[in-house]
Amino acid sequence: MKYTEPGNPNLLCDGSTDLNVTAKYRVLIVEDDEDLAEITQIYFRKEGYLTDTAGTCAQAEKLLKTGEYDLILLDIVLPDARGDDLCRTIRSFGHCPIIFMSCLDDSDTIVAALKSGGDDYMVKPVNYKELLARAEAVIRRSANANSSGGSIRHYKYFDVDTVRHQVIRDGKNLELSTTEYSLLETFLQNPNTLLLYSELYKSVWGSDSLGDNRTVMVHISNLRKKLDPNHNDIIQTIRGAGYIFNPF
Repeated sequence: MKYTEPGNPNLLCDGSTDLNVTAKYRVLIVEDDEDLAEITQIYFRKEGYLTDTAGTCAQAEKLLKTGEYDLILLDIVLPDARGDDLCRTIRSFGHCPIIFMSCLDDSDTIVAALKSGGDDYMVKPVNYKELLARAEAVIRRSANANSSGGSIRHYKYFDVDTVRHQVIRDGKNLELSTTEYSLLETFLQNPNTLLLYSELYKSVWGSDSLGDNRTVMVHISNLRKKLDPNHNDIIQTIRGAGYIFNPF
C-alpha cells in the first residue's frame, strides 16, 4: 500500500502518477488505518482533490509545516497522540477546516472534538457521498470567511480583523488598547483552554509575572467589559488559576 508523497500529491495509490489530475483542493488525511486512508484518498481524488496522508500526529505536523491545506480529515485515536490534541495544536497557528472521522460515537468525545476546534464530526464507517458534501461545505464556508483578503475571522459574538487589529461587535468597532488586543490574540490562539495567569503575562508582556497577577486581572477585567457586556461568559474565570476563553 502506497501513500501520497510530500511534494508529489498526484502519486496514485498504486505508485503511478496521474498527470491529468486537475487540482480542486488539497486535503490532509490523518488516519492510521492504511486501508481506510487509501479508500478515502480514492474517493477524494475522483472528485479532483489532491491528497496527502499521515498515520500519526507527528507525521501530520511535519506535513503541515511544509504545505498548506484546504481541509484536514482527522481521526481521534492515533498511535502517538489524540486527534483532538492535534486539532488544538493546528488551531494555534491556522484556521484550516477540520472534519473529525472516528469510530467513537459517544457524546462526550464528539463535544470535546468540536470544542478542540473541529468544524464537523463523522462516525465511521462514513458515507463517502455525505463526507464529500460536508467537505465542500466547510471549505466553502472557510473561503467566504476569508473573502476580505483573509483578515476577518468570525466568532459567535464578535468578528476580528487581524490586519487592522480591530474587533467588531454588533456592527461597531470596539476600542481596545494594544494590551487588550494582545490578550485577545492569545485567547483566540488557545480557545477553550485554561490559560494560567503566568502564561498570559509571559505571552503579552514577554517576561515572568513573579507571582503578581494583578496586572493581568485588571486588563482582563477591562477586556471583558468591552467584549462581553451581555455576560455570555466569553471569558470564564477559574479562581486561583487563570481564564478559559469561549468564543464559539
